Amino acid sequence: MPLYSESFPLEERRLPNDLLWMLNEPKMFFSAVLSEDQVEGLVIYWKFSGFLYLEHLAVFPNRRRSGIGAGILNQLLKEGLPLLLEVEIPFDEVSTKRIDFYQRFGFRALPVYYHQPPYRKGESVVPMMLFSDKSDWDADLLDKSVSLFQRTVYYSEEKGR
Repeated sequence: MPLYSESFPLEERRLPNDLLWMLNEPKMFFSAVLSEDQVEGLVIYWKFSGFLYLEHLAVFPNRRRSGIGAGILNQLLKEGLPLLLEVEIPFDEVSTKRIDFYQRFGFRALPVYYHQPPYRKGESVVPMMLFSDKSDWDADLLDKSVSLFQRTVYYSEEKGR
């Protein structure tokens, strides 16, 4: 939990109890990356029919640039499905490095206006960029895919979470 909480601003993550509750979601996969029984990173992703949605990927600061993040991403890419993820609009060195990381793996910003829905009732949307390793998304399929992961992953009135 410390890595998760420290790696993402509150508006870009769940509260701890909400995250634990979400572990019951059959499409969600939460994995800790271990090395000699030490947690070094984490990944949260969702498996949908036809694509993966990468919700969170984090590595402890002292273990960054050691290949852990690359290993996580390579494992996801081995699934053979297009991968969608949200990336902060670059505003500082850290956010720029995140974008550079994904671009080294062939990810590109998709040419769509995008915002992350809120995780909790009453919160605002967060302007972001939508990235993918697949650049030639059919516009209709992309709209349907985004709608599906947003309805599933984020807060909605009908779900009450």
